[in-house]
Amino acid sequence: MESFPARKGGSAFASAFKAEILKSKHGAPMRLAIALALPFPLLALHVALNAPQFGIQYSLWNYWYALLMPISISLVAATVANADARMGNRGLLSCGIPLSYVWGAKVAWCLALSLLSNLTVFIVYAAASLAAPEGSAGMLPMLETAFVLTVASSWMVPATLLLTMRAGMLAGAFVPLFMQLGLSFGWSAIPFWPLVPPTATIVLPTAFLPVLPSGEPASIGMALVESMGQGGVVALALVTACALTAALATAGAMWVSRSEELR
Repeated sequence: MESFPARKGGSAFASAFKAEILKSKHGAPMRLAIALALPFPLLALHVALNAPQFGIQYSLWNYWYALLMPISISLVAATVANADARMGNRGLLSCGIPLSYVWGAKVAWCLALSLLSNLTVFIVYAAASLAAPEGSAGMLPMLETAFVLTVASSWMVPATLLLTMRAGMLAGAFVPLFMQLGLSFGWSAIPFWPLVPPTATIVLPTAFLPVLPSGEPASIGMALVESMGQGGVVALALVTACALTAALATAGAMWVSRSEELR
């Protein structure tokens, strides 16, 4: 095996990222990312094909990002983190790459799988929009929703990975999940949601799709819909989410690099 000094920096990260892909290629993470993204969009497609007069059911997209998406992210990230733990972390310690790069590769791979899930939802809804164009939000807003949801929920990835590696599968899978679900379902009680990424995850799609965080149809003139275009709240929510994810990822990299628990 090539030693680390011969492949510093980006090359080391690329090697670690490729290793994560190979470990998940035929395993549970990729299958989970796709399978959990399909039920609600396929139901929306079924309605569009068989009852086009009802239009596109964006409430089903809401059910995805309110419930199944957090579950998917938790299960995928916990599974990725637990893959090395099952083998006593021998693969991590013998790969010749600094553990901070390995950690970064895990975060990047889980974020890629989260984006894959959201793009899967987008693709099915794009097909539904072609079948029932009346009332469609448009391809670009739906694609923007996929990327926005990936960013807003990205904090769950390093949080789940770190907790799984430190405290085990149950803590890693459920603590961030319960935080996400609790703060998203209680969105109406959060006074300034752009600064709370779990809440922003359920509110932000209203800027692109005609659906409220509650799953009810949204329309122009509603207070929440109008507020989306004022004061850069969408940009603030995305910047806050990125900052929190970066902070958690950095904390995880520092812990992994110094941890004696992995050795």
